[in-house]
Amino acid sequence: MEVIECNELKLWLSQPPKYTTFRINALKTFDKSILEEFLKSQSKELGASQIPRYYFVRPDCLVLEQWSDEVTVEKTGMDVIVDAACAAAVLRGAHVFAPGVLGLPVNCTLEERVDIYGDLEGHCKRGLKIQYEGRKQYVGTGYLKMLRPQLYDKGVQPSGIAIHTVLPASKLPVVNETLFPKGEVLLQNLPSIVCGWVMDAKPNEIILDMCAAPGNKTTHLAEMSKDQAIIIAVDKTPQRTAKIKENCDLQGISCVTSYAYDSTKCCSEESTGINNGPPFPPNSFDKVLLDAPCSGLGQRPQLMNKMTPKMVGSFKCIQRKLIAEAVKVLKVGGKLVYSTCTITESENEGMVAWALDKFPSLKLIPAEPLLGGPGLPNRGLNDEQRSLVQRFGPEIDDLRPVDTLYKESIGFFIAAFIKLP
Repeated sequence: MEVIECNELKLWLSQPPKYTTFRINALKTFDKSILEEFLKSQSKELGASQIPRYYFVRPDCLVLEQWSDEVTVEKTGMDVIVDAACAAAVLRGAHVFAPGVLGLPVNCTLEERVDIYGDLEGHCKRGLKIQYEGRKQYVGTGYLKMLRPQLYDKGVQPSGIAIHTVLPASKLPVVNETLFPKGEVLLQNLPSIVCGWVMDAKPNEIILDMCAAPGNKTTHLAEMSKDQAIIIAVDKTPQRTAKIKENCDLQGISCVTSYAYDSTKCCSEESTGINNGPPFPPNSFDKVLLDAPCSGLGQRPQLMNKMTPKMVGSFKCIQRKLIAEAVKVLKVGGKLVYSTCTITESENEGMVAWALDKFPSLKLIPAEPLLGGPGLPNRGLNDEQRSLVQRFGPEIDDLRPVDTLYKESIGFFIAAFIKLP
């Protein structure tokens, strides 16, 4: 296995993925001509000779590539400063929304083309009028849609698009779900889509999504089952479960029931069934998805990260509690899929090793389709075990070569188990 140096990993994490991926709703009809016409319109605006390449990996997964190297825009010298989260979104192909705008020159005019810079230190004060002297990174160019009074006047709660992004520095096309009929398309990271494929939801299966909000993976499972599985989605607060219901309604899904509940307490010997919600009796579910709360250190691009080692270490406890509950509510012969969007060994390979040691009834099985790389060596799993999981990241391992498409997404981890008698 090729060793990835810390600086090399940091560089990879600081860069956006080289592709945009959309999950296509299998319950609806997708019209690719909408995307085609939009890209043709953008290509005229940018002076491109051809539109970016796009293709289907599977019927429910569309990949959109970057603009070619010929596509460029000149910087204007009119700098707008946005926060790091907003800057990261621009690099992924998003417009700039009003709350993210920190600094805007006083002499700007509406529809003026401006350069978008991300504040890399978090030191830019909201409402800055002059040139920002802190560390910043150019992330794209766009047209100004709001002026200072709309953004900063006293009592104003700014919302909406403040800058219409024309071309991100990443050269990813500026395309989002609003281009398509509601509920037809969802922007989703490729490994998250793969996670749904690993679950492989079927009609009539009884499925639990333990940490479900906002419901992106939940709805994928429903769509894979042709809206014929029995899916229970749980998250901690009514606000979060309301988002699950909203997404299900938007995507035309009726087989999901959501509950606000703490999944670390979702099993009870005294419960008589699943129909009244959690806690659930032991051995209730054919499949369980545990997309666990995690440090999120696989997200890309990371332009600024305030996560401390103590904060990273805090996730291990809740992940273990959730796995313990998942094992209880899973039927014998049932399938548990564990996933995170982080790169830390303790939350990934280490958590799998702990689960196998703690629960003799769990057997690690191939997290198929195996599209990411194997687990890291010498992190608690032997070669056979690490070949069964998948880790998405920049590592190169002879144990399983990985296509560039899957190496150039976010950092992610997936493991699958079955429960033995």
